[in-house]
Amino acid sequence: MRHWEPVRRLKQVVNISAVVLTALVTLLITSCALVDSPTEHYKKGNAYYSSKQYEKAVDEYTAAISRDSHQAIIFTNRALAYIAQGQYDLAIADCNKALAINSNFALAYVTRASAYNEKGLYDKALEDCNRAITIAPRNALAYLNRAWALNATGKYEEAIRDCNRAVDIDPGLAIAYMNRAWSYNETGKYEQAIADCNKTITLDPSLPLAYVNRAWAYNQTGGYDLAISDCDRAIELDPRIAIAYVNRAWANLMKGRHDIAITDCNKALELNPQLPMTYTTRAWAYFEKVAYDFTRDWLTMGMDDCNSAIELNPNFALAYNMRAWGYILKQLYHLAIVDATKAIELNPSFALAYSTRAWAYINLSQWDYAIKDCDRAIELNPKLAQAYDRRAYCYYKKGEYDRALGDSNMAIEINYEMAVSYYTRALIYIKKGDMVHARQDVEKCIELTDDPDLERAARSILTAQ
Repeated sequence: MRHWEPVRRLKQVVNISAVVLTALVTLLITSCALVDSPTEHYKKGNAYYSSKQYEKAVDEYTAAISRDSHQAIIFTNRALAYIAQGQYDLAIADCNKALAINSNFALAYVTRASAYNEKGLYDKALEDCNRAITIAPRNALAYLNRAWALNATGKYEEAIRDCNRAVDIDPGLAIAYMNRAWSYNETGKYEQAIADCNKTITLDPSLPLAYVNRAWAYNQTGGYDLAISDCDRAIELDPRIAIAYVNRAWANLMKGRHDIAITDCNKALELNPQLPMTYTTRAWAYFEKVAYDFTRDWLTMGMDDCNSAIELNPNFALAYNMRAWGYILKQLYHLAIVDATKAIELNPSFALAYSTRAWAYINLSQWDYAIKDCDRAIELNPKLAQAYDRRAYCYYKKGEYDRALGDSNMAIEINYEMAVSYYTRALIYIKKGDMVHARQDVEKCIELTDDPDLERAARSILTAQ
Protein backbone atom coordinates (compact mmCIF):
# COMPACT_ATOMS: atom_id res chain seq x y z
CA MET A 1 0.00 0.00 0.00
CA ARG A 2 2.96 2.31 0.28
CA HIS A 3 2.72 2.61 -3.50
CA TRP A 4 -0.46 4.71 -3.03
CA GLU A 5 0.67 6.86 -0.09
CA PRO A 6 2.03 9.81 -2.16
CA VAL A 7 -1.17 9.82 -4.21
CA ARG A 8 -3.32 9.83 -1.08
CA ARG A 9 -1.28 12.68 0.42
CA LEU A 10 -1.57 14.63 -2.85
CA LYS A 11 -5.35 14.24 -2.76
CA GLN A 12 -5.39 15.49 0.82
CA VAL A 13 -3.34 18.54 -0.14
CA VAL A 14 -5.65 19.21 -3.07
CA ASN A 15 -8.73 18.85 -0.86
CA ILE A 16 -7.27 21.18 1.78
CA SER A 17 -6.35 23.74 -0.88
CA ALA A 18 -9.88 23.61 -2.24
CA VAL A 19 -11.30 24.22 1.21
CA VAL A 20 -8.93 27.14 1.79
CA LEU A 21 -9.73 28.59 -1.63
CA THR A 22 -13.46 28.26 -0.99
CA ALA A 23 -13.05 29.98 2.37
CA LEU A 24 -11.04 32.79 0.83
CA VAL A 25 -13.62 33.31 -1.90
CA THR A 26 -16.40 33.27 0.67
CA LEU A 27 -14.49 35.77 2.81
CA LEU A 28 -13.87 37.98 -0.22
CA ILE A 29 -17.53 37.90 -1.21
CA THR A 30 -18.55 38.64 2.37
CA SER A 31 -16.09 41.52 2.60
CA CYS A 32 -17.33 42.98 -0.66
CA ALA A 33 -20.88 42.62 0.53
CA LEU A 34 -20.00 44.42 3.75
CA VAL A 35 -18.26 47.23 1.88
CA ASP A 36 -21.24 47.53 -0.46
CA SER A 37 -23.85 47.17 2.26
CA PRO A 38 -26.48 49.87 2.94
CA THR A 39 -24.96 50.39 6.37
CA GLU A 40 -21.52 51.15 4.95
CA HIS A 41 -22.91 53.58 2.37
CA TYR A 42 -25.01 55.20 5.08
CA LYS A 43 -21.93 55.65 7.29
CA LYS A 44 -19.98 57.14 4.39
CA GLY A 45 -22.86 59.49 3.68
CA ASN A 46 -22.82 60.67 7.28
CA ALA A 47 -19.07 61.26 7.11
CA TYR A 48 -19.41 63.30 3.92
CA TYR A 49 -22.29 65.26 5.43
CA SER A 50 -20.24 66.06 8.54
CA SER A 51 -17.43 67.37 6.35
CA LYS A 52 -19.95 69.46 4.32
CA GLN A 53 -19.39 67.43 1.14
CA TYR A 54 -23.11 67.34 0.50
CA GLU A 55 -23.12 66.05 -3.09
CA LYS A 56 -21.00 63.07 -2.10
CA ALA A 57 -23.25 62.53 0.93
CA VAL A 58 -26.29 62.39 -1.36
CA ASP A 59 -24.52 59.85 -3.61
CA GLU A 60 -23.76 57.58 -0.65
CA TYR A 61 -27.25 57.85 0.81
CA THR A 62 -28.67 57.07 -2.63
CA ALA A 63 -26.43 54.00 -2.83
CA ALA A 64 -27.66 52.91 0.61
CA ILE A 65 -31.30 53.38 -0.44
CA SER A 66 -30.77 51.36 -3.63
CA ARG A 67 -29.72 48.44 -1.40
CA ASP A 68 -32.34 48.96 1.33
CA SER A 69 -35.27 51.28 0.69
CA HIS A 70 -37.01 50.56 3.99
CA GLN A 71 -34.93 52.71 6.35
CA ALA A 72 -36.56 56.03 7.25
CA ILE A 73 -33.33 57.43 8.68
CA ILE A 74 -31.50 57.14 5.34
CA PHE A 75 -34.18 59.10 3.50
CA THR A 76 -34.18 61.69 6.27
CA ASN A 77 -30.43 62.12 6.21
CA ARG A 78 -30.47 62.48 2.44
CA ALA A 79 -33.15 65.15 2.91
CA LEU A 80 -30.77 67.01 5.22
CA ALA A 81 -28.07 66.88 2.54
CA TYR A 82 -30.55 68.20 -0.01
CA ILE A 83 -31.46 71.08 2.31
CA ALA A 84 -27.79 71.95 2.68
CA GLN A 85 -27.68 72.31 -1.13
CA GLY A 86 -30.88 74.35 -1.32
CA GLN A 87 -32.84 71.50 -2.95
CA TYR A 88 -35.88 71.84 -0.71
CA ASP A 89 -38.44 70.01 -2.87
CA LEU A 90 -36.20 66.95 -3.05
CA ALA A 91 -35.78 67.14 0.73
CA ILE A 92 -39.55 67.27 1.25
CA ALA A 93 -40.01 64.30 -1.07
CA ASP A 94 -37.47 62.27 0.93
CA CYS A 95 -39.14 63.18 4.23
CA ASN A 96 -42.46 62.05 2.77
CA LYS A 97 -40.87 58.69 1.93
CA ALA A 98 -39.41 58.42 5.44
CA LEU A 99 -42.80 59.13 7.00
CA ALA A 100 -44.46 56.57 4.72
CA ILE A 101 -42.08 54.03 6.25
CA ASN A 102 -42.50 55.32 9.83
CA SER A 103 -45.29 57.81 10.49
CA ASN A 104 -43.95 58.46 14.02
CA PHE A 105 -40.40 59.35 13.02
CA ALA A 106 -39.97 62.74 14.69
CA LEU A 107 -36.72 63.61 12.88
CA ALA A 108 -38.46 63.37 9.50
CA TYR A 109 -41.09 65.89 10.63
CA VAL A 110 -38.39 68.22 11.95
CA THR A 111 -36.37 67.94 8.73
CA ARG A 112 -39.42 68.53 6.55
CA ALA A 113 -40.26 71.55 8.71
CA SER A 114 -36.80 72.94 8.00
CA ALA A 115 -37.39 72.59 4.26
CA TYR A 116 -40.82 74.21 4.57
CA ASN A 117 -39.25 77.10 6.50
CA GLU A 118 -36.71 77.60 3.73
CA LYS A 119 -39.55 77.75 1.18
CA GLY A 120 -41.53 80.20 3.31
CA LEU A 121 -44.29 77.65 4.00
CA TYR A 122 -44.45 78.52 7.67
CA ASP A 123 -47.89 77.07 8.43
CA LYS A 124 -46.75 73.67 7.19
CA ALA A 125 -43.52 74.01 9.16
CA LEU A 126 -45.44 74.78 12.35
CA GLU A 127 -47.71 71.79 11.76
CA ASP A 128 -44.73 69.45 11.36
CA CYS A 129 -42.96 70.85 14.43
CA ASN A 130 -46.07 70.44 16.55
CA ARG A 131 -46.35 66.82 15.42
CA ALA A 132 -42.68 66.19 16.18
CA ILE A 133 -43.03 67.71 19.66
CA THR A 134 -46.06 65.51 20.35
CA ILE A 135 -44.00 62.44 19.41
CA ALA A 136 -40.75 63.57 21.06
CA PRO A 137 -41.31 66.35 23.63
CA ARG A 138 -37.58 66.72 24.28
CA ASN A 139 -36.53 67.13 20.66
CA ALA A 140 -34.66 70.44 20.77
CA LEU A 141 -34.60 70.77 16.98
CA ALA A 142 -38.39 70.66 16.84
CA TYR A 143 -38.62 73.69 19.14
CA LEU A 144 -35.85 75.36 17.16
CA ASN A 145 -37.61 74.94 13.81
CA ARG A 146 -40.90 76.05 15.33
CA ALA A 147 -39.14 79.17 16.61
CA TRP A 148 -37.90 79.81 13.07
CA ALA A 149 -41.45 79.70 11.70
CA LEU A 150 -42.75 81.85 14.55
CA ASN A 151 -40.03 84.44 13.94
CA ALA A 152 -40.87 84.52 10.24
CA THR A 153 -44.53 85.19 11.02
CA GLY A 154 -43.84 87.95 13.54
CA LYS A 155 -44.55 85.94 16.71
CA TYR A 156 -41.29 86.87 18.36
CA GLU A 157 -42.14 86.33 22.02
CA GLU A 158 -43.42 82.83 21.24
CA ALA A 159 -40.24 82.20 19.27
CA ILE A 160 -38.13 83.29 22.24
CA ARG A 161 -39.98 80.82 24.46
CA ASP A 162 -39.31 78.00 22.01
CA CYS A 163 -35.62 78.94 21.80
CA ASN A 164 -35.46 78.96 25.59
CA ARG A 165 -36.94 75.47 25.59
CA ALA A 166 -34.41 74.28 23.00
CA VAL A 167 -31.54 75.70 25.07
CA ASP A 168 -32.89 74.06 28.24
CA ILE A 169 -32.92 70.69 26.47
CA ASP A 170 -29.54 71.16 24.79
CA PRO A 171 -27.40 74.03 26.17
CA GLY A 172 -24.77 73.33 23.51
CA LEU A 173 -27.13 73.83 20.56
CA ALA A 174 -25.49 76.86 18.95
CA ILE A 175 -28.23 77.51 16.42
CA ALA A 176 -30.81 77.93 19.22
CA TYR A 177 -28.97 80.99 20.51
CA MET A 178 -28.74 82.26 16.95
CA ASN A 179 -32.51 81.96 16.43
CA ARG A 180 -33.16 83.66 19.74
CA ALA A 181 -30.88 86.49 18.62
CA TRP A 182 -33.16 86.86 15.58
CA SER A 183 -36.14 87.27 17.93
CA TYR A 184 -34.29 89.77 20.09
CA ASN A 185 -33.32 91.78 17.01
CA GLU A 186 -36.92 91.93 15.87
CA THR A 187 -38.10 93.11 19.29
CA GLY A 188 -35.40 95.78 19.59
CA LYS A 189 -33.38 93.93 22.26
CA TYR A 190 -30.11 94.44 20.46
CA GLU A 191 -27.71 93.96 23.37
CA GLN A 192 -29.34 90.60 24.12
CA ALA A 193 -29.13 89.73 20.43
CA ILE A 194 -25.41 90.50 20.37
CA ALA A 195 -24.87 88.42 23.52
CA ASP A 196 -26.68 85.45 21.95
CA CYS A 197 -24.68 85.79 18.73
CA ASN A 198 -21.47 85.86 20.75
CA LYS A 199 -22.59 82.66 22.48
CA THR A 200 -23.39 81.07 19.12
CA ILE A 201 -19.99 81.96 17.71
CA THR A 202 -18.26 80.62 20.81
CA LEU A 203 -20.05 77.29 20.38
CA ASP A 204 -19.70 77.16 16.59
CA PRO A 205 -17.66 79.87 14.82
CA SER A 206 -18.53 78.36 11.42
CA LEU A 207 -22.21 79.44 11.43
CA PRO A 208 -22.49 82.38 8.99
CA LEU A 209 -25.97 83.40 10.19
CA ALA A 210 -24.59 84.14 13.64
CA TYR A 211 -22.42 86.85 12.12
CA VAL A 212 -25.36 88.09 10.04
CA ASN A 213 -27.62 88.39 13.08
CA ARG A 214 -24.92 90.20 15.02
CA ALA A 215 -24.39 92.52 12.04
CA TRP A 216 -28.08 93.42 12.13
CA ALA A 217 -27.84 94.29 15.82
CA TYR A 218 -24.74 96.38 15.13
CA ASN A 219 -26.58 98.15 12.31
CA GLN A 220 -29.35 99.12 14.68
CA THR A 221 -26.98 100.40 17.36
CA GLY A 222 -24.61 102.43 15.22
CA GLY A 223 -21.84 99.86 14.88
CA TYR A 224 -21.70 100.00 11.09
CA ASP A 225 -18.04 99.10 10.72
CA LEU A 226 -18.55 96.12 13.03
CA ALA A 227 -21.58 95.12 10.94
CA ILE A 228 -19.56 95.25 7.72
CA SER A 229 -16.80 93.16 9.31
CA ASP A 230 -19.33 90.54 10.44
CA CYS A 231 -20.95 90.40 7.00
CA ASP A 232 -17.54 89.99 5.39
CA ARG A 233 -16.91 87.04 7.70
CA ALA A 234 -20.31 85.49 6.92
CA ILE A 235 -19.67 85.81 3.17
CA GLU A 236 -16.22 84.29 3.62
CA LEU A 237 -17.87 81.28 5.29
CA ASP A 238 -20.66 81.05 2.72
CA PRO A 239 -20.43 83.22 -0.41
CA ARG A 240 -24.04 82.32 -1.26
CA ILE A 241 -25.67 83.66 1.89
CA ALA A 242 -27.87 86.42 0.48
CA ILE A 243 -28.84 88.04 3.77
CA ALA A 244 -25.18 88.83 4.53
CA TYR A 245 -25.00 91.01 1.42
CA VAL A 246 -28.22 92.73 2.49
CA ASN A 247 -26.91 93.53 5.96
CA ARG A 248 -23.66 94.81 4.49
CA ALA A 249 -25.70 96.98 2.13
CA TRP A 250 -27.58 98.39 5.12
CA ALA A 251 -24.36 99.32 6.92
CA ASN A 252 -22.95 100.96 3.81
CA LEU A 253 -26.17 102.92 3.40
CA MET A 254 -25.75 104.31 6.89
CA LYS A 255 -22.25 105.37 5.88
CA GLY A 256 -23.56 107.08 2.74
CA ARG A 257 -22.19 104.50 0.28
CA HIS A 258 -25.32 104.11 -1.81
CA ASP A 259 -23.84 102.53 -4.94
CA ILE A 260 -21.96 99.93 -2.92
CA ALA A 261 -25.21 99.11 -1.15
CA ILE A 262 -27.07 98.70 -4.45
CA THR A 263 -24.35 96.36 -5.74
CA ASP A 264 -24.69 94.19 -2.62
CA CYS A 265 -28.49 94.13 -2.92
CA ASN A 266 -28.24 93.08 -6.57
CA LYS A 267 -25.93 90.25 -5.55
CA ALA A 268 -28.38 89.18 -2.85
CA LEU A 269 -31.26 89.14 -5.35
CA GLU A 270 -29.16 87.07 -7.74
CA LEU A 271 -28.70 84.51 -4.96
CA ASN A 272 -32.25 84.66 -3.60
CA PRO A 273 -34.93 86.67 -5.44
CA GLN A 274 -37.52 85.76 -2.78
CA LEU A 275 -35.97 87.72 0.10
CA PRO A 276 -38.21 90.73 0.93
CA MET A 277 -35.56 92.55 2.95
CA THR A 278 -33.33 92.84 -0.11
CA TYR A 279 -35.96 94.82 -1.97
CA THR A 280 -36.57 97.15 0.97
CA THR A 281 -32.86 97.79 1.45
CA ARG A 282 -32.32 98.50 -2.23
CA ALA A 283 -35.38 100.77 -2.16
CA TRP A 284 -33.73 102.74 0.60
CA ALA A 285 -30.57 103.11 -1.50
CA TYR A 286 -32.65 104.24 -4.46
CA PHE A 287 -34.46 106.81 -2.30
CA GLU A 288 -31.14 108.17 -1.08
CA LYS A 289 -30.04 108.76 -4.69
CA VAL A 290 -33.16 110.80 -5.53
CA ALA A 291 -31.62 114.02 -4.21
CA TYR A 292 -28.41 114.02 -6.21
CA ASP A 293 -28.51 111.57 -9.13
CA PHE A 294 -30.93 112.53 -11.89
CA THR A 295 -29.92 109.84 -14.38
CA ARG A 296 -32.78 107.50 -13.45
CA ASP A 297 -36.20 107.57 -11.80
CA TRP A 298 -34.91 106.30 -8.48
CA LEU A 299 -38.11 107.17 -6.64
CA THR A 300 -40.30 104.98 -8.85
CA MET A 301 -37.72 102.20 -8.73
CA GLY A 302 -37.70 102.37 -4.94
CA MET A 303 -41.48 102.28 -4.68
CA ASP A 304 -41.54 99.28 -7.04
CA ASP A 305 -39.06 97.49 -4.76
CA CYS A 306 -41.21 98.22 -1.71
CA ASN A 307 -44.27 96.84 -3.47
CA SER A 308 -42.31 93.72 -4.47
CA ALA A 309 -41.33 93.16 -0.83
CA ILE A 310 -44.94 93.56 0.33
CA GLU A 311 -46.12 91.18 -2.38
CA LEU A 312 -43.62 88.57 -1.16
CA ASN A 313 -44.58 89.11 2.49
CA PRO A 314 -47.71 91.19 3.24
CA ASN A 315 -46.76 91.16 6.93
CA PHE A 316 -43.25 92.56 6.47
CA ALA A 317 -43.15 95.68 8.61
CA LEU A 318 -39.89 96.98 7.15
CA ALA A 319 -41.40 97.13 3.65
CA TYR A 320 -44.27 99.35 4.79
CA ASN A 321 -41.84 101.55 6.66
CA MET A 322 -39.67 101.94 3.57
CA ARG A 323 -42.65 102.68 1.35
CA ALA A 324 -43.65 105.33 3.87
CA TRP A 325 -40.27 106.93 3.24
CA GLY A 326 -41.02 106.87 -0.48
CA TYR A 327 -44.30 108.65 0.14
CA ILE A 328 -42.43 111.28 2.14
CA LEU A 329 -40.19 111.87 -0.87
CA LYS A 330 -43.32 112.17 -3.02
CA GLN A 331 -44.63 114.67 -0.42
CA LEU A 332 -47.62 112.41 0.26
CA TYR A 333 -47.21 112.72 4.00
CA HIS A 334 -50.59 111.36 5.02
CA LEU A 335 -49.99 108.18 3.00
CA ALA A 336 -46.56 107.95 4.66
CA ILE A 337 -48.24 108.09 8.07
CA VAL A 338 -50.64 105.31 7.01
CA ASP A 339 -47.78 103.02 5.94
CA ALA A 340 -45.61 103.80 8.97
CA THR A 341 -48.59 103.09 11.21
CA LYS A 342 -49.12 99.77 9.42
CA ALA A 343 -45.48 98.90 10.10
CA ILE A 344 -45.97 99.72 13.79
CA GLU A 345 -49.13 97.59 13.94
CA LEU A 346 -47.21 94.66 12.49
CA ASN A 347 -44.24 95.19 14.82
CA PRO A 348 -44.94 97.49 17.80
CA SER A 349 -41.25 97.31 18.75
CA PHE A 350 -40.07 98.68 15.40
CA ALA A 351 -38.24 101.85 16.44
CA LEU A 352 -37.40 102.91 12.89
CA ALA A 353 -41.10 103.05 11.95
CA TYR A 354 -41.78 105.56 14.72
CA SER A 355 -38.84 107.62 13.49
CA THR A 356 -40.19 107.53 9.92
CA ARG A 357 -43.66 108.58 11.03
CA ALA A 358 -42.07 111.37 13.03
CA TRP A 359 -40.45 112.69 9.83
CA ALA A 360 -43.84 112.70 8.12
CA TYR A 361 -45.26 114.68 11.03
CA ILE A 362 -42.32 117.09 10.84
CA ASN A 363 -43.14 117.79 7.21
CA LEU A 364 -46.68 118.59 8.31
CA SER A 365 -45.28 120.86 11.08
CA GLN A 366 -46.89 118.66 13.71
CA TRP A 367 -44.00 118.98 16.13
CA ASP A 368 -45.62 117.44 19.20
CA TYR A 369 -46.75 114.32 17.34
CA ALA A 370 -43.26 113.99 15.91
CA ILE A 371 -41.65 114.38 19.34
CA LYS A 372 -43.94 111.73 20.77
CA ASP A 373 -42.90 109.28 18.03
CA CYS A 374 -39.22 110.11 18.52
CA ASP A 375 -39.62 109.51 22.26
CA ARG A 376 -41.03 106.06 21.54
CA ALA A 377 -38.33 105.27 18.97
CA ILE A 378 -35.60 106.21 21.46
CA GLU A 379 -37.28 104.23 24.21
CA LEU A 380 -37.21 101.16 21.95
CA ASN A 381 -33.73 101.82 20.55
CA PRO A 382 -31.56 104.29 22.50
CA LYS A 383 -28.94 104.09 19.73
CA LEU A 384 -31.19 105.28 16.87
CA ALA A 385 -29.41 108.42 15.74
CA GLN A 386 -32.16 109.53 13.34
CA ALA A 387 -34.68 109.74 16.16
CA TYR A 388 -32.45 112.09 18.18
CA ASP A 389 -31.79 114.24 15.12
CA ARG A 390 -35.51 114.54 14.30
CA ARG A 391 -36.45 115.31 17.88
CA ALA A 392 -33.67 117.91 17.94
CA TYR A 393 -35.20 119.56 14.88
CA CYS A 394 -38.64 119.59 16.52
CA TYR A 395 -37.24 121.22 19.67
CA TYR A 396 -35.43 123.73 17.45
CA LYS A 397 -38.70 124.62 15.73
CA LYS A 398 -40.38 124.98 19.14
CA GLY A 399 -37.60 127.29 20.36
CA GLU A 400 -36.27 124.85 22.97
CA TYR A 401 -32.66 125.24 21.90
CA ASP A 402 -30.91 123.60 24.87
CA ARG A 403 -32.96 120.44 24.52
CA ALA A 404 -32.39 120.53 20.77
CA LEU A 405 -28.62 120.83 21.24
CA GLY A 406 -28.56 117.88 23.63
CA ASP A 407 -30.34 115.68 21.11
CA SER A 408 -28.11 116.82 18.24
CA ASN A 409 -25.01 116.00 20.25
CA MET A 410 -26.41 112.56 20.98
CA ALA A 411 -27.23 111.90 17.31
CA ILE A 412 -23.67 112.80 16.29
CA GLU A 413 -22.18 110.75 19.11
CA ILE A 414 -24.07 107.70 17.86
CA ASN A 415 -23.39 108.26 14.16
CA TYR A 416 -20.68 110.80 13.48
CA GLU A 417 -21.05 110.26 9.72
CA MET A 418 -24.71 111.33 9.47
CA ALA A 419 -24.42 114.65 7.62
CA VAL A 420 -27.91 115.96 8.40
CA SER A 421 -27.18 115.94 12.14
CA TYR A 422 -24.44 118.54 11.64
CA TYR A 423 -26.88 120.65 9.63
CA THR A 424 -29.45 120.46 12.42
CA ARG A 425 -26.87 121.35 15.06
CA ALA A 426 -25.62 124.27 12.95
CA LEU A 427 -29.17 125.66 12.94
CA ILE A 428 -29.28 125.38 16.73
CA TYR A 429 -25.87 127.00 17.21
CA ILE A 430 -26.97 129.96 15.09
CA LYS A 431 -30.01 130.47 17.32
CA LYS A 432 -27.74 130.30 20.35
CA GLY A 433 -25.41 132.88 18.76
CA ASP A 434 -22.46 130.48 18.42
CA MET A 435 -21.32 131.15 14.85
CA VAL A 436 -17.94 129.48 15.29
CA HIS A 437 -19.45 126.09 16.00
CA ALA A 438 -22.20 126.66 13.46
CA ARG A 439 -19.61 127.22 10.72
CA GLN A 440 -17.68 124.11 11.78
CA ASP A 441 -20.84 122.02 11.58
CA VAL A 442 -21.74 123.40 8.17
CA GLU A 443 -18.31 122.48 6.87
CA LYS A 444 -18.62 118.97 8.34
CA CYS A 445 -22.07 118.56 6.80
CA ILE A 446 -20.77 119.58 3.37
CA GLU A 447 -17.80 117.22 3.74
CA LEU A 448 -20.03 114.23 4.51
CA THR A 449 -23.07 114.71 2.28
CA ASP A 450 -23.68 113.51 -1.27
CA ASP A 451 -27.01 115.36 -1.32
CA PRO A 452 -26.74 118.68 -3.22
CA ASP A 453 -29.97 119.93 -1.64
CA LEU A 454 -28.56 119.40 1.84
CA GLU A 455 -25.28 121.01 0.81
CA ARG A 456 -27.11 124.07 -0.56
CA ALA A 457 -29.21 124.29 2.58
CA ALA A 458 -26.11 124.11 4.77
CA ARG A 459 -24.32 126.86 2.83
CA SER A 460 -27.39 129.07 2.84
CA ILE A 461 -27.78 129.16 6.61
CA LEU A 462 -24.41 130.90 6.91
CA THR A 463 -24.93 133.35 4.05
CA ALA A 464 -28.29 134.26 5.53
CA GLN A 465 -26.64 135.57 8.69
